[in-house]
Amino acid sequence: MTHSVVLEVKDLKKTLYFYEGILGFRPSIERPQLDVPGVWYDAGEMRICCVLNRDKEAAQCEQFLPKIEINIQSHEVGNLLKKLDYYQVMYTELEDYIEKKKVISVYDPDGYMIQLQSQYESEESISYAKGM
Repeated sequence: MTHSVVLEVKDLKKTLYFYEGILGFRPSIERPQLDVPGVWYDAGEMRICCVLNRDKEAAQCEQFLPKIEINIQSHEVGNLLKKLDYYQVMYTELEDYIEKKKVISVYDPDGYMIQLQSQYESEESISYAKGM
């Protein structure tokens, strides 16, 4: 793994549902037995370590929350957008025609921004926000 981030989550069940059920991530088998309940996800070169903290306060605007950038395959984008629409998860979708990539930004249940990026070949592009 090139990068790792540790996210404190208030409700592990909601976290699992979001990352596995909606985003389609699979738990890492490399997570050792720890005294703190949680889950690791290996997504591209990013390891996301979610640890349970029931006392975690709701995200404050002035708090710094990490933005997590993850590269995904271009063929996965369509299915992901369908899932986000189906589960009524708000997201922003942008196409950067200069860098030839599509970026989908979504917030997890604890307010962390996840940016899923996919390279594409098409010269055509549109920028728009959906659900915002």
